[in-house]
Amino acid sequence: MSPTTDLPKYRPDLIGEDAGDECYLDLTPEEPRQETRMVFCWCPPAPEQKLPGFWLGKYLVTQAQWVALGLRNRSGFNESPQQPVDHVSWHDAGEFAQKSRDVMPAGYELWLPAEAQWERACRAGRDMDFGIGSGHSLNSQLANFNGNHPAGEGRGWFKWLYRQKTLPVGCLPSNDWGLHDMHGQLWEWCAERYAQGSDSRVLRGGSWDDDGWYAAAGFRYRDVPLDRHESFGLRVSPSSIQFRAGGQKSATRYE
Repeated sequence: MSPTTDLPKYRPDLIGEDAGDECYLDLTPEEPRQETRMVFCWCPPAPEQKLPGFWLGKYLVTQAQWVALGLRNRSGFNESPQQPVDHVSWHDAGEFAQKSRDVMPAGYELWLPAEAQWERACRAGRDMDFGIGSGHSLNSQLANFNGNHPAGEGRGWFKWLYRQKTLPVGCLPSNDWGLHDMHGQLWEWCAERYAQGSDSRVLRGGSWDDDGWYAAAGFRYRDVPLDRHESFGLRVSPSSIQFRAGGQKSATRYE
């Protein structure tokens, strides 16, 4: 199976309907429900990086979706099932991937993006620090982070808007590729180790409790794969299981 042809956009057993550059998967196919439907956005290839195009979750994985696969919800913020699931370790993400195989086509799972994929999706084609707004700054109208410490120009804006919790997904603006909360909300695990020989895994994107610059597209954070924290969550990509080893990803559209 070629890594460039392993997830046809119109595959009937995965895709419920075509919506331009979005597709979806029902985690409860026997009883489809909006709150457990996962939506994926298409991220175009980057030939200069030798990075094929790929699908990535439009939103962080929600508590409703987490529970739908039979996983324990440890989230500290649980006012709504549409809030992203938090207190997620890297190994917990692996358990989500294993469970997802029951609702995916044979040979597929929902796994974490590679770090290069995550950053490309975050920037959404821009060569800037932020994939939303002007690209040069971040305030709390655009993202959920510690608004007492915005990033870039307009530092004085919305300093009162430090929410101190997660929000239901989709509340804040998306980037140009339709992805929400790539900046702030929750740190997002990536597939790879932080560095060769390191036990730590990569986290990207900042969180509800961090300063604005931690949410910049190029900022890298790390933690050990067993650690759970109220600021850690996940976003997933449909992935071919055979390409998972070593952090390789292959959820690409057939063209």
